[in-house]
Amino acid sequence: MPSKQSAANSAGIYNPASAAVASRWARRLNSLQDALLVVVSAVFFYYQALGAIEGSAVNAGFAAEQAILVAMFLTRRRSRATSARPIEWLIAAGGWLPLLARPHEADSSLAIAGAITQVGGLGLTCAAMLSLGRSFGVVAANRGLKVHGLYRLVRHPVYLAHTVTFIGFVMANPTPWNASIGVTTLAVQVFRMRAEERVLAATSEYDDYRKQVRWRLLPGVY
Repeated sequence: MPSKQSAANSAGIYNPASAAVASRWARRLNSLQDALLVVVSAVFFYYQALGAIEGSAVNAGFAAEQAILVAMFLTRRRSRATSARPIEWLIAAGGWLPLLARPHEADSSLAIAGAITQVGGLGLTCAAMLSLGRSFGVVAANRGLKVHGLYRLVRHPVYLAHTVTFIGFVMANPTPWNASIGVTTLAVQVFRMRAEERVLAATSEYDDYRKQVRWRLLPGVY
C-alpha cells in the first residue's frame, strides 16, 4: 500500500522538502551562470579595451558595454521567478549569435556610416542597461519591474539598442552571412521579449505598465 507522502507526490501535491532541494540547486545554477557570464564579459572587455587604446571609437563603445555587464552580473537582484522552459533557455542563448558575424571590408563611406551607427547603438545600449540596473538578466525572469529611463519609451530598449548596433556592423561589414545573422538574431530577440513578458505578466504591475508603454521595440511600429 503506498504511503501518504508518495500518494501526495504522485497527485502533484507540493512537497516542501523537494521544493527546498530544487531551490538550492536553482541558486547554485544561477551562481554558476553569473560567474561564467562575468568571466566571458571580462574577457570581451579586455580585448575591446585594447582596441579602444589604439583609437577605435567602436571598440571603446563595446568596452564600456562589457564593463557595465560585468558590474550588472556581480550586483543583479535574485530572481523572484525564472522561466523553467528549456526552449526559453535555448532562446536566451541565441543572444550570442552575433559572435558568428565576420568582418568584411566595405567602401570607406559605408564603413564610416556603419561605425557611427555602431557607436550610437552602443551608447544607447549603455543607457538602456543603466536604466535596467540590477534587474538585468539573460533568461526570462522577474527581477523587479523597471519603468524609468528609456523604459518610459519602449518596453525593451536593450534589444532596440542591440539591433541598432548590429545594423551598424552589417553596414560596415556587408555580406549575406552577416545580414542573415542579424535577421536571425532579431527573430530570437522577439521571442525573448515575449518570454520575458510572459513571466512578468504574472504581476498586476506589468499590466499597468504595458498599458502606459504600448510599444515593445520601436514606437509606432512594434
